[in-house]
Amino acid sequence: MKAVGLIGVGRMGKVLSSKLAGHVNLKIFDRDEKRLQSVAQELGVTTAANLEELADWGTIILVVPDREVISLIKDFNQLARPINMINVATNVDKDVLAVTASPHLRCIGAKFVAQAREMAQGAEPIIIVDEQPADLAALAQEILAPLGKIIFGQADCVTYINTQAAEQALTAAVLIEEILSRQPYATSDVIKSAIRQVAAGIMKAYADDDLGPFAREVVRAVKSKLGK
Repeated sequence: MKAVGLIGVGRMGKVLSSKLAGHVNLKIFDRDEKRLQSVAQELGVTTAANLEELADWGTIILVVPDREVISLIKDFNQLARPINMINVATNVDKDVLAVTASPHLRCIGAKFVAQAREMAQGAEPIIIVDEQPADLAALAQEILAPLGKIIFGQADCVTYINTQAAEQALTAAVLIEEILSRQPYATSDVIKSAIRQVAAGIMKAYADDDLGPFAREVVRAVKSKLGK
């Protein structure tokens, strides 16, 4: 199996590790040692003691917060070893990677139109992989194909997609909370259930084209207001 290193075993990193284990020879690293060992034990994967050890793996997936990506790239610059880097951090664009990485680091974006909790429960994500460099795109496809559907294009577009989806969903959740909280019968549990089950459930059904008659009428009314 292909040797792959992965940095960052937070919510998304843990999900990716669990899905990659068994498909690649995976070694993980996280600066939080307690979290690292907990995930490694749960998933039965090996850990790297430091970045130098992980660099020997040759291919590394970065699953860390945006602010940490550049810091890690700079750390790997100092090691002067050829490494293929696959960045999944949504808000770090390819131009930033290009100007930060030394020539021995070859970087490509592979970004997930997904949410970690949904993936953990079995949802298949869309993964948009940069088209170039072509050999890195093929490598990213080979590694990530077991996780979801691969689309080649401009991975940086995921920033807009995920931001819009998150902002609109959270706006709806906050509005539901505000409106229902004015009703005497709407306890905290009722409001949470309305958001978690009714709203989220209907949004999933809409995405899957599986709405009931009442919901379809609501959709028609909303589209009419939007002039569609």
